[in-house]
Amino acid sequence: MKRFFSVILALSLVCSLILPGVISAEAADIELADTSANIEAGLVAADFEEVGDSDVSEPDEGLPSSYSSVELGYTTPARQQIYNACWAYSSTAALEVSANKLGYETGQLSPMSMNYWATENEDGSGWKRTYSAAGYPFIALGYLTSIGAVSEEAFPDTKSYEDYQDEKDSLKPVFYADSVVYLKSDIDSIKSAVYSYGAAVLNFHYNVSFLNTVNYAYYCDIEKIATSELFGHAVTIVGWDDDYSRENFNEEHRPEADGAWLCKNSWGSNWGNGGYFWISYEDKRAFDSRFGPSYAIAGVSRVKATDELHQNEEYGATFAFDYINDNNKEITSLVFANVFDFSDEFNIIDKVVFQTNSTGSGYSVYYIPVDDDGVPVTDRDEWTELDSGIIDYEGYICCDIEDHTAPLAKGAIGVEVTKSIESGKISVGVDEWLSAGGKKLFTPQSEKGMSYIIGYNDSPMDVLDYYHESNNDDVGGTFVIKAHSYTSRKLGDTDGDGEMTIIDATRIQRYLVGLDEMKKVDIAVSDYDEDGELTILDCTRIQRVLAGFTV
Repeated sequence: MKRFFSVILALSLVCSLILPGVISAEAADIELADTSANIEAGLVAADFEEVGDSDVSEPDEGLPSSYSSVELGYTTPARQQIYNACWAYSSTAALEVSANKLGYETGQLSPMSMNYWATENEDGSGWKRTYSAAGYPFIALGYLTSIGAVSEEAFPDTKSYEDYQDEKDSLKPVFYADSVVYLKSDIDSIKSAVYSYGAAVLNFHYNVSFLNTVNYAYYCDIEKIATSELFGHAVTIVGWDDDYSRENFNEEHRPEADGAWLCKNSWGSNWGNGGYFWISYEDKRAFDSRFGPSYAIAGVSRVKATDELHQNEEYGATFAFDYINDNNKEITSLVFANVFDFSDEFNIIDKVVFQTNSTGSGYSVYYIPVDDDGVPVTDRDEWTELDSGIIDYEGYICCDIEDHTAPLAKGAIGVEVTKSIESGKISVGVDEWLSAGGKKLFTPQSEKGMSYIIGYNDSPMDVLDYYHESNNDDVGGTFVIKAHSYTSRKLGDTDGDGEMTIIDATRIQRYLVGLDEMKKVDIAVSDYDEDGELTILDCTRIQRVLAGFTV
């Protein structure tokens, strides 16, 4: 019994599933597309369903015949990728463009920290790949939504895997991707995404025989190609031109009409036109669904020292938790809930992010108290609705809510999905284990007490109990629901007494020399210049403010 999910569609995995009257299905073997050491392209491909259910809305004024984020100054210089990390470079470039279009000045961000992160942990969890191996688009999405992009200055390409292991705990994110739109292979939808967000990540089949190396115009005209013969590569669309002449393409492989995507590559500025090239609108393998989702980063959050991301997983969605909807047609809505501990004083919630493929269904987001055992309460009179609406695209949904102050204790964020007649889907993303060819590709860090299903039984059900009882699976996964929050403590108030005094400056000094301890929130508000690092300069700045000098 095959199970498909757009986040992990590139793997076309079949997960174990045992339900009453249903024979369990083992994880299916998948075919891996070869990658070329010469082009260092790294995407896995296998047959799966088309990605993306909805168009991105066109601007009211209509789409122009051409657009360029390069000309508008949103891009950073082209990079030379290391290893098989095109998926990391293209996603990082897309985030840079989207953030710059929003008015931030990103500088260059670090793709290599993403690549090194996406390897197996000492406890066996995480992505079971080496840092020189191929990658997948959903690895990048997990990193950017969960870990966050760090600056190239903090972790440059010149640093090694060993450097990352030594420094990873001190690396501070500067941006999160908080909403991501999966794109279908529709020209107007892709244009709208690029016009709205500045960039999109494109996955395609690369073979140099389809490239005009004079104009650096690319067009693959193969109607059918076996998965095993695909050579995946990921690049960043940063513009288009409807009038880009078909005559610019390889005369042996020429499209029927004008029009092409302007793409930023990751093979250095000496390749192509300063690192850029064109792909025809008609390319047969561009947006090929076997490579996984092509996508646009629709929302970006700049990280401040006083911010916190509450989450129970760090890998993003690898599958869709829609088992109950698929096997019980009587259920019209479910609440998926993650329990967080807000006693860390980062308890003012301003955004909730969740992943879903339930396009067209309704959603409501709640703050839900928990009982003494940490289980969400079912009395809806005790719930607080934070947001509601219609899920209008497949991907990561960001709910920018009116600030909600959670009690300094454990509490849950619940996402209720109500299926519509059109979609009939009730799902939320989950970081479920993955396997291919009898070999594990990914193992989550799931634990009891993290995620609950409300509305399936009379009482909330721990999702790991569901996996065990219904799927005979003791690995399972955790729901991809995150709460962006911040502290009400003011910068400089290191002891939390409501005001900044010389005692706060003294406490920083004592902490820096190892004579005092601080909680995470204490350290956050002590970072007075908000550069992500607590140093004696922060203490000096506080002292100058207290003395009446300009900082």
